[in-house]
Amino acid sequence: MRKLVLSAALLLILSGCVFAEPEEGASDPNKLFYSANSLYEKREYTLALDEYRKILDIGVDSAHLYYNMANSCFKQGSLGYAILYYEKAKKMMPQDSDLKQNLLLARSLLSGPSYQMPQKKLIISLVKAPFKEFNLNALTVFMLVAYLLLFLFQAFSALNPIMAKKVRILHVLAAAIFLMSLGAFAIRYYDEGFLRRGVVVAKNAECRYEPIDKSTVFYKLQEGDDVLILKTRDGWTQIKRGDGKIGWASADAVGEV
Repeated sequence: MRKLVLSAALLLILSGCVFAEPEEGASDPNKLFYSANSLYEKREYTLALDEYRKILDIGVDSAHLYYNMANSCFKQGSLGYAILYYEKAKKMMPQDSDLKQNLLLARSLLSGPSYQMPQKKLIISLVKAPFKEFNLNALTVFMLVAYLLLFLFQAFSALNPIMAKKVRILHVLAAAIFLMSLGAFAIRYYDEGFLRRGVVVAKNAECRYEPIDKSTVFYKLQEGDDVLILKTRDGWTQIKRGDGKIGWASADAVGEV
């Protein structure tokens, strides 16, 4: 596990996430983060996790916060929660190599093979591939820059048709980059904005046909399974497993990414 270090940049990220003055008695997220890191270094993982969660409770989150929470859960042996928080961090910083390695390690330590959502179709994977290291915000900026570049080429071609022929290849390339980034953005936005991905955090959980305790058990879930969350009702969560089976599990058995 990478040693936890609170950088000046992270301080800015955390402090910048608070847009309003905290209420009287509210905790300072920077102090909480310092405190949690100190507890982590002392191997007080449960107490460290409590401090990290206090930061979430006051409305502040960041990739580094989720990453540190995942490390704390991993050290406690809570692999389901570790995977959940690694996945949350991965949405914000998908390029981080340490995060990827820790997530793979956590999944490799599961007691048995876990269900994961099926891979996307080949064409979708090819569209997403060039931008897999971008989070959604970075991809949005890239797409807008590509659109601006394409717009400038269009304007230049209209104003100077003769010179436009000499830069036609660049014009076509700009159009291709914009269309690819637009496609990747649409796919990513759908995945993160409309699909509710979840991770099973309970060691074992029963998935039933109906959201009642007396309902027949349809199948069993195990820690680390990837699921899609369809809806929630009265302490129950309707989920869809990687093999397409749909059932109801206790809400506290599944965490939403």
